Amino acid sequence: MTGKHTSFRLFRSLALFTTGALITVACTKVKVSWDQQASAAAPGTSPLPAAVAPAIPQAAQPTLPPPTANQIADARGLSRTFSQVAEQVSPSVVAIRVAKKQKIKVMRRGNPFGRDLPFHFGPFGSPFGMPDGEDDDGSDGSDERQGPVQRGAGSGVVIDAKGYILTNNHVVGEADDIKVQFIDGKELPAKIVGTDSKSDLAVIRVEPKDYTLKAARLGDSEKLLVGEWVMAIGNPFGLDHTVTVGVISAKGRSGIGENRSNYQDFLQTDASINPGNSGGPLVNLSGEVIGINTAILGPGGNIGIGFAVPSDMAKPIVSELLTSGKVHRPFLGISMQPYEPDLAKAMGGPEKGALVQGLTAGGPAEKAGVRRGDIITKVDGKPIANSRDVQRQVLTHRVGDSVALELWRDGKLVTLGAKAGELPSDDAPPTAAVSDDASSTRAKLGLGLQALTPQLAERLGTKNAQGVVIGSIKPGSPASEAGLQRGDIIAEIDRHPVKSVDEATKLLSVARPGGHVLLIQRGDNNVYVLIRPTTP
Repeated sequence: MTGKHTSFRLFRSLALFTTGALITVACTKVKVSWDQQASAAAPGTSPLPAAVAPAIPQAAQPTLPPPTANQIADARGLSRTFSQVAEQVSPSVVAIRVAKKQKIKVMRRGNPFGRDLPFHFGPFGSPFGMPDGEDDDGSDGSDERQGPVQRGAGSGVVIDAKGYILTNNHVVGEADDIKVQFIDGKELPAKIVGTDSKSDLAVIRVEPKDYTLKAARLGDSEKLLVGEWVMAIGNPFGLDHTVTVGVISAKGRSGIGENRSNYQDFLQTDASINPGNSGGPLVNLSGEVIGINTAILGPGGNIGIGFAVPSDMAKPIVSELLTSGKVHRPFLGISMQPYEPDLAKAMGGPEKGALVQGLTAGGPAEKAGVRRGDIITKVDGKPIANSRDVQRQVLTHRVGDSVALELWRDGKLVTLGAKAGELPSDDAPPTAAVSDDASSTRAKLGLGLQALTPQLAERLGTKNAQGVVIGSIKPGSPASEAGLQRGDIIAEIDRHPVKSVDEATKLLSVARPGGHVLLIQRGDNNVYVLIRPTTP
């Protein structure tokens, strides 16, 4: 009996222990679940245990079959195509190393700040006089000495086996020394053949001698489709002959970067482009160069948005650079603004077109009778949807060609013919078509003048300005001594308003013993300046 009683007590104790353990585990699970709910509650609330939601059965994930042999073959075929294109084009791609000598001023004595005093006097910071601290000889008390050498790098592509290489103007435009390195490590010195800042293109040349160059083919960028595979080859961050692959993301991009007055009709790509890729080729799967990589969008590194100058834009520019070293662009002297649907409705005009915002004084368009407020609907009979269409069509002409314009004006269509002039180059001040004596007089004054186009006015930050722009100043000349600066606008000469380079040159050629009085606009300020010819 006692044994049975003892067994019963042992069994009861074991049952109670087991029951207690199960209750403890259950309470622990409830606590964890509650703590998770509480941690997700808003601060300051008193969370309550939430009802346990019934489990929702998840849909079974579809099981994809393994890739077929044909699919794998297609992928490997595309990969081999990329490899073949890279092998075909890379020998034509070069790394470009540039160096520019810097000049620094070392003070001798006098004003420790040089010519520019720490406290400016007058509207322009005393450019039209001699501030204190200058030497008796008219210098600023300083010597100009050789400073550190600024170095840079970019890419390029051989376009002619004779040694001609296409790259970006911003890579080589200001370089004093240019070295070109090929894929096999061969390095040759190069010289600039011609540059064009408006398209950011440049042509340089090496003397190959016994070294054999392989030229790449320029393709037809107009035939490109958005989504088409392309390859960028260049030297990003100094990593020579790097190949990246992507697609054409968009065509006809404009308004990129700070200087939006330049000609922009970019190809956009997500092929990785980084600093050092500039000037290198963008290539299609046929191994043809369909663009020159120029710009990236972002804080100095790739974010999947890069831009290239289309080959169709590059071809005529390259041709002119090879012929004359500069680009002779036609222009009409028209400034245009976006023609939005609401604006079209308010004006009662056509749905599409280019709205004339302003005209270059004395320019081809103004002479032809174009007015501010006109809406350009056709150029050479081709419909115009926006200002870029006008620009493209005008650029198909040569200087001196007649350009047919169809305009909407006050409810009527007007047809005019304008003779294309030559757009003044920012790379070299143009010479005016005036007599040798007049040009000689301007040269003696040390003045290089150019027409004030709407694009140039925008760059100078001026509005509604009229006159001519000083494109260059010869050191030590009367213009330099008078305090004139590059970028100044000459509005008047001897109380006569100036509208063209020809007119300014003729007025300056008139002998005046006391010198010429010029009304200068610099920014938002105006000042009269006396420029005295050199006494013979």
